[in-house]
Amino acid sequence: MARKFSDLHCHNHMRAHLHMQEKREVFEGKEEFSPWTVISSNRAGYVKGKMGASYSQCDLVKAWNGNVRLTFNSLYPLERQFVLGLDKINSVDLLNIAVGISTHDKLPLRDLIQIFYMRIPLETVNYVQSNSYDYWESLKREFEFVLMDSGKTIESNKIHTSGILRRIFENEKKRKTKFNKELWAENARYLIPESTKELEESLQNDDEITMILTIEGSHALGTDLLEKGRISIEEISKRIQEIKHEWKVPVFFMTFSHHFNNNLCGHAHSIPDKGKILLNQVHNMNKGFTDFGKRIVLELLGLDQNLEKDPRLGYRILIDVKHMSACGRMEYYQEIILPCLAKGDKIPVIASHCGFSGVQTLQKHIDCFDLEKDDFCDESKKFNAWNINVCEEDIEMIVKTDGLFGLSFDQRILGITKENKKSRRNGIELLWDNIEGIAKSAYANPKLSEAEKVKVWKCMTLGTDFEGLIDPIDHYPTVLEFQLFSSNLIFTIEQARKDPNATHLAHLKTREDTEALVDDFCYNNAEAFVRANYPK
Repeated sequence: MARKFSDLHCHNHMRAHLHMQEKREVFEGKEEFSPWTVISSNRAGYVKGKMGASYSQCDLVKAWNGNVRLTFNSLYPLERQFVLGLDKINSVDLLNIAVGISTHDKLPLRDLIQIFYMRIPLETVNYVQSNSYDYWESLKREFEFVLMDSGKTIESNKIHTSGILRRIFENEKKRKTKFNKELWAENARYLIPESTKELEESLQNDDEITMILTIEGSHALGTDLLEKGRISIEEISKRIQEIKHEWKVPVFFMTFSHHFNNNLCGHAHSIPDKGKILLNQVHNMNKGFTDFGKRIVLELLGLDQNLEKDPRLGYRILIDVKHMSACGRMEYYQEIILPCLAKGDKIPVIASHCGFSGVQTLQKHIDCFDLEKDDFCDESKKFNAWNINVCEEDIEMIVKTDGLFGLSFDQRILGITKENKKSRRNGIELLWDNIEGIAKSAYANPKLSEAEKVKVWKCMTLGTDFEGLIDPIDHYPTVLEFQLFSSNLIFTIEQARKDPNATHLAHLKTREDTEALVDDFCYNNAEAFVRANYPK
């Protein structure tokens, strides 16, 4: 039987939604308005493993054909900073200044960059740049889009080819035949479970993708308006209750911070040096929780101010600490996670799409904020040491709370630098370095018991961040390469466990043990986690 896969963090619908949202009536007229519709990709970018903008990495057709049977599909209202110009030019470099000015959102070059680099249609760019763009309304519209085909079996999907010239010169039927797994699915189906009963039934059905909804960024609640005094914190609270009580299906977790200020909790530094020519994420970067943020995170978790469960606050929406600053994570652990754990309320810590930083503590991350330049690595020179990645202290919290770490497939996040971008390391070696680094950190941690150390292998899974415009590992640019990845991982672990000093692999006695560990990593761990924590 073919190996099944899960993905703790991806955006299966994102490409279709961004292309069709501002022309809904047109696409409905062609019967193409669906999360299953494939927006025809640039195959050259896919074959070369380039950044996932010109091609799809995890649309539903690829997920179906790649045997992804459990997907944590993240709703994400695009942050407007991606399509707006800088308020101030933070540079003394004349070229950077020229680029910053020429790419202001009031000038056409900025639009061209979004259209050709991010592959976002002009109509969508204009909407996000407009005063009418609203994160909360965008979130609800995105929710309706992914919900529309839940529980329906499609005979086959539609394929949309953008651009008149491409439609003239590209033969869609030939492409569909030649690149069948990339473009075509028949009798396919996904389900977003409304309850634990539906979840169990869906997980047992291999002829269906179980889709779990998450939200990336609490800005999606409209928290940007807090700063402008155009919304009250009470209204934000009401929106959380609307999600919990009025939405047809649950939201499983929320990635609390993202790339820019949300007025609730500081975000980790995430944008490379050159990206700062166009994007300014300094406001509230690397800061901790605000008073509003402390209130909202408790309400999401269903806790009152005394850290007691309050049924009036509805079911628990878990918190994903990816993108949360080291300061924010320290506060979250010390003020919520550990006190709740002490009284018997184990709140799983999720880090949904990360790499390992190689750093020991959150305080060390905080001390090194100013050193976070491109290619800043840990002492071993293996890992990206920015505080956007998890350190040993984070791993300890994940293990102690029966949480889950999702391994990103973004080569920069995992530790690829300019020097080794074209090296052999940009493949299974890079992914294994991060997996093994996490395991070794747990086994060497004196604060973890022997039973907890072994448990680290149950706390890791795939969390690719596909469709998040990442630059993927060269050999695994889409979910269609998951089978190849798993085979390569088995071979790599088989070689690694021959080392008598590899105590973190001592429990693997046979190849069958290794295959079982890879099965856990690729699917079983995520399935067990959602079974244990899905809202009742």
